[in-house]
Amino acid sequence: MSSDPAPGTPAVRERSSAVGGRSPAIRQPHEPGPAPSVPSLPATDVFAALGSTPRGLTPAEAAARQTRYGANELPGAAHGQVGQRLLAQFTDLFAVMLLVASAITFLAYLLGRPQDPATLQLAVAILGVVLLNAGIGFAQEYSAERTAESLQAMVPHTCRALRDGEPRELPARDLVPGDVVLLEAGDAVPADCRLVQAQEVAVNNAALTGESDAVARAADPVPAGALLEARNCVFMGTDVVAGTAEAVVFATGTATEFGRIFRLTAAAPRQQTPLQRQVAAMARRVAGLALAAGGVVFAVRVPGGQPFVDTFVFALGVMVALVPEGLPATLSVSLAIGVRRMARRHALVKQLLAVEALGSTSVVCTDKTGTLTQAEMTVVRLWADGVPHAVTGVGYGPDGEVADAEPVRELLRAAALCGNARLVPPTGRGGWRVLGDTTEGALVVAARKSGLDTAAEEARTPRVAEYPFDSVRKLMSTVHRDTDDTFFAYVKGAPLELLARCTAVDRDGGRIR
Repeated sequence: MSSDPAPGTPAVRERSSAVGGRSPAIRQPHEPGPAPSVPSLPATDVFAALGSTPRGLTPAEAAARQTRYGANELPGAAHGQVGQRLLAQFTDLFAVMLLVASAITFLAYLLGRPQDPATLQLAVAILGVVLLNAGIGFAQEYSAERTAESLQAMVPHTCRALRDGEPRELPARDLVPGDVVLLEAGDAVPADCRLVQAQEVAVNNAALTGESDAVARAADPVPAGALLEARNCVFMGTDVVAGTAEAVVFATGTATEFGRIFRLTAAAPRQQTPLQRQVAAMARRVAGLALAAGGVVFAVRVPGGQPFVDTFVFALGVMVALVPEGLPATLSVSLAIGVRRMARRHALVKQLLAVEALGSTSVVCTDKTGTLTQAEMTVVRLWADGVPHAVTGVGYGPDGEVADAEPVRELLRAAALCGNARLVPPTGRGGWRVLGDTTEGALVVAARKSGLDTAAEEARTPRVAEYPFDSVRKLMSTVHRDTDDTFFAYVKGAPLELLARCTAVDRDGGRIR
């Protein structure tokens, strides 16, 4: 048992579980003149530097800044008209060669005496292959673009901000530099912000850095340096996994770090994939061979007294026969199958050729192993009363069971209720996910696997107070109201700190002091 006090709550009995670049002030496009470094300023000076107050902006000032800086959103990709994208499917060298082959076959049909219907059918078939290939590519890319445009989860649609001192829920696109936003565990950060108040804040910067581990954030000033390394700043597209904070917006839209990545990717030149280069080289060789063979046949037959038109038509037929008409359709169908297989693994592929490019990758360069993880935690074993209890199942889905769950059910009840993570059911094609800290989420999943209804437990013993984890106590405590109107606390944290506060241990059905 623990003796960690819970101030301000009467008749508390405790139950514990031992579980183990530079930064300008407003970085907006066309902003004249230098600006002071926001991360290096004391929290009290940040408001003045950004032209704001602890009460936030007034609606009138926010509207004026909205006009000045624009909406807090990233511009959509310029895809061009549907017709232009459809025509782009015919610019591939192999497609051009097949179009030429179809035209030559039509010409041979028109010049032939008598006209052979089989030649016309061949011309139509070649043209049909080209159209089929273009249709498959266009349909996949168009579908992927529509899907990508609907997946805007990286940037939240709404946020909470102070306007005239009143908390309001606003569309994220309406944020402007100087707005004061309110953040808590589970929120997505809507813009680049400087923290002015922070209580045990941790954020997941995987969208920017690729690192899946949460990093701590504080409101204290830091020396001038690279903006992403500033411990008192949070950035658009990242997630708050623990704590609460107030922060002042200093960059929105494309001026954010997330927007900088967007600009870099938009400006990157498009390169041909290995398959494109190989197909283009083969198309050039086939075209050269076909022209050479047709020329040789024509040159041999004309001096031999063969009719000129018949010889020309025969040479055209030889040229067309050397073109592998079915290759583009075969490639497109094969790549489309790969795209569908990737989609079943929840990977969005915008272009068919990207599947082959991924398959051609031989080296992946990464700085940390955490970059390649799924950012999921899973409880696999529990220990209670000297006995280990295996936990089956992987990921955040509550599918599995705890071996001999009864002795560890109270442990898991404490672990689940002493935390802020929430388990979110699948929506659409997505699976189970956790809103909040991944470790706390794994504990909630383990509690569900043991047969506990965490929602019912929260309703039966509602939380009345919380003392977040901090670096001094190294513990987190939550105070709950019991069914008999008494209070108790669940505590979790560093084992050494927790055991030092224990006065007894439950073992073999009894309590040992």
